[in-house]
Amino acid sequence: MSPPDHSAALAAEPGCALPPPAPTAVSAVLRGVVDRAQGATITVRTIIDALGERGFGFALILFSLPNCVPFPPGLAQALGLPVFLFAMQMLGGREKPWLPRRIMDKSFPLPAFRRVIDAAEPRLRKVEGLCRPRLTFLFGPRGERLIGLFAALCAICVMIPLPGTNIPPSIALVLVSLAVMEEDGYLLLVGLAIGLGGILYTAFITTAVGAFAWVAVAKTLGV
Repeated sequence: MSPPDHSAALAAEPGCALPPPAPTAVSAVLRGVVDRAQGATITVRTIIDALGERGFGFALILFSLPNCVPFPPGLAQALGLPVFLFAMQMLGGREKPWLPRRIMDKSFPLPAFRRVIDAAEPRLRKVEGLCRPRLTFLFGPRGERLIGLFAALCAICVMIPLPGTNIPPSIALVLVSLAVMEEDGYLLLVGLAIGLGGILYTAFITTAVGAFAWVAVAKTLGV
């Protein structure tokens, strides 16, 4: 599947109140978001407004992509919270993403966000080219809610400030979201497997760090 040409989506006339026609390919949507952004920073509100009615799949991908690569400390937690809220809304059956005003007004450096999209776009195009409807019985309202639960667990892993806990769950969220939008069950299973591995790793390292901290405190207190 080749993504459609998205040049028309960026050709909106200055001063026009309505956004340009929205492309459907994920890679094209991501490119449109960063190309239309202005200034030194980009806010969560700008991203959500650009997504419009496209749904949770695009939102999960946009907020998970920066966590698929090593990034400055603190960003994983900042982006993990919206992902968790989106996941809970999916679990509850909500149709359109929503975030509180405080999170919507949070901003990130636009050049850094653009670098993430520049690096991710060609890879996403390759994955999009391989996607097609397969094992479609895995999808539907019930499947989407289960995916919301899975996304919530991945988001919790992302928000835990320990080495390596953010990358596998974020990659899994990107793949699972693509799978849902393309109804590709094979890609869904790959994403679920990666995410499960990330969840187990997070549980292991969190338990290990907790046990080490308990031993250290016990020695300090002479317990």
